[in-house]
Amino acid sequence: MRTFTRILGVLLIITALVLFFWQDIREFVTDIVNDRMIEAYENGDDDVKVNSLEKFITGIEPSDKKGVKIKDDMAGILKIESAGISEPVFYGPLSEDKLRNGVSMLEETDNLDMQNIPIAGHRVEGAGIRFNYIDKADVGDEIKFITRDKTLKYEITDIFEVTPDRVDILEQTEGDPQILTLITCEDYNPDTLLFEKRLIVQAEIVEE
Repeated sequence: MRTFTRILGVLLIITALVLFFWQDIREFVTDIVNDRMIEAYENGDDDVKVNSLEKFITGIEPSDKKGVKIKDDMAGILKIESAGISEPVFYGPLSEDKLRNGVSMLEETDNLDMQNIPIAGHRVEGAGIRFNYIDKADVGDEIKFITRDKTLKYEITDIFEVTPDRVDILEQTEGDPQILTLITCEDYNPDTLLFEKRLIVQAEIVEE
């Protein structure tokens, strides 16, 4: 009985520590998987293996038994150093699986030749992953979009909030410089359990 009590006590302590440091653990493991995904993309690999523990901790969804498909699904890597962001970018259509695995363009037809490239990402409360720290970015900061062929550089020109019905932020303006429109949730209402606004970060291309 005494041995059982000791084992139970140790398990309770371990459980408490895991719960206390859960967000740090999640951030750490997500960074590991992100780095593996980015490295695989840069090496021209087809997919990235994600084990059961990594899936449980990060919420990442493997595309199949082999892991996360990246050859045709991943458009590139989004880097914002000032906000600590380095994320895989997936082609649309937007889905919850893609938002668990990284950030994503909105529609199936979205591509890097568009004048206005929309990219959506979750904000995971308490963890420095996806677009959680995007509010640390500021006007004038640099954004890099790295593909297998080139690195596109953008400068943040505007940061603002909109209501979810503001679809005009996605308009394509022929003849204007190319821009990125980064979209994430903002202004959580605990009464409705909804995010009532969207935080928008727009950046104009400066170098290709």
